[in-house]
Amino acid sequence: MKAFNPLETTASDLQSALSSGEITCVDIVTTYLQQIKDHNDKLLAVLQVAPEHLLLEHAKALDKEREEGLVRSPLHGIPVLVKDNIDTHPALGMGTTAGSFALLHAKPKRNAPLVEGLLKSGAIIIGKANMSELAWVKGFALRCGWSAVGGQCQSAYVPGGIDPNDQAAGHSNPGGSSTGSAVGVSAGFAPISIGTDTWGSIISPANRAALYAMKPTIGLVSQEGIIPVCRYCDAAGPMTTSVLDFANALQAIVDPEIKARLPAGGFAAAVTGDWEGIRVGALNPEEWRVQTFMCAKDADFEEQQTTDINAAYATLASKGVNIQYPVSLTSADELEAAGLADLLKGDFAPSLDAYLANLEEAPIKSAQGIVDFNRRYPQLELPKPDFTNQGYLIESCEMKWSPEDSTRTLEKCHAVARTRGFDHAFQKHNIDVLIGPADSALDGMVAAAGYPCATLPLSYFPKTGRPFGCVAVAPAFQEELLIRVMSAWEATFAKRHAPEL
Repeated sequence: MKAFNPLETTASDLQSALSSGEITCVDIVTTYLQQIKDHNDKLLAVLQVAPEHLLLEHAKALDKEREEGLVRSPLHGIPVLVKDNIDTHPALGMGTTAGSFALLHAKPKRNAPLVEGLLKSGAIIIGKANMSELAWVKGFALRCGWSAVGGQCQSAYVPGGIDPNDQAAGHSNPGGSSTGSAVGVSAGFAPISIGTDTWGSIISPANRAALYAMKPTIGLVSQEGIIPVCRYCDAAGPMTTSVLDFANALQAIVDPEIKARLPAGGFAAAVTGDWEGIRVGALNPEEWRVQTFMCAKDADFEEQQTTDINAAYATLASKGVNIQYPVSLTSADELEAAGLADLLKGDFAPSLDAYLANLEEAPIKSAQGIVDFNRRYPQLELPKPDFTNQGYLIESCEMKWSPEDSTRTLEKCHAVARTRGFDHAFQKHNIDVLIGPADSALDGMVAAAGYPCATLPLSYFPKTGRPFGCVAVAPAFQEELLIRVMSAWEATFAKRHAPEL
């Protein structure tokens, strides 16, 4: 076996070693299992690990396929972590809880379609990632990355762990709700993970883990088999340390019914490392900060963020990139009047009820049932002092909301985020893609628009060690364009540095 460092090795590196016979799928699985055993007790990024005997059986079968000349895809034999709100059939040896004890004994009828896509591509589902319980819509201002089942996930980049005085997503926090998906990849527990995003839940933790990730266009990846928040804003997407790995992972999970939208040669063909022909509009970082209800203002961070992002814009201009700076975008403040928050809360309980009704086994059969379970077992689900509230879930259950309310509110949100927002900016400035600070009010605009948004790792905040960077937003179903942007960014800026575990 050729030894490899799971903190630094990409899926593409592993695939090359597999092809040359330097390593086997069994070797790969064994290495990642050891990495999880060595560091997950501290980081709590993985909520469930698949039974070792099942993983090794799967790995041996994939090794045999390779020996017989069958390589399914660039993911053949590659371990993948999947967020624990994505259905995995019990045959894989893991449940699907969204971090809630109320769902501990729930059993789905089948794998989520995206999980089936990964398995058909030859990937190995090594475990389920910890997350903000119920995707952060259980209670108000609960600390990101905590779930009753999984505990508090910690950043691999913040040596001291979470500052107990920080807000829900303070600078010591790994972000959420796809917390374990991001931390798991950054800590070398798997080279690829899958997260889900409603309002920044992929973007925030991936940004804070120096990963390439994307919230795809709503509908590119099937929402079936995913514990929902809001069907109008939910999307699943990959997280990786390299853009080529990202492209190959996204290829595997696209809804089969819309495969025709994929580019010739697949998404990997967009990994060109070239800015040619891409027209970029850049937002002023001083106008798009991390939102203060999630993270208190920090003058040192804001100064470094402004300096580093503006320096990145200057680097792009110096390399001949067609970049306009600054460009304007409608304020995200307009989304409050449009009712985005009401749409999410109003759709949550009915969508959760529909999901629970479709399970093979569901001891708890409704959102209200989860509320009642949590009240019966507060020592598990509502522990003092930091996690005692489930107010968001209660309000969603009590909210009078109809499908007509959803349709009407979605139209208002699209008017703000699409018509007067991104669409207007793309047309006014004659640009293809908009770049601005990650982990900012842009998350709300993306949620309201349903457009794809990708992370662009850039820098590190010395006070805590946590990474930060930018995001790129493009029109609907322009994932190929965003992968070109991600690849060009990767070729332009310094390689990420791995955390010290």
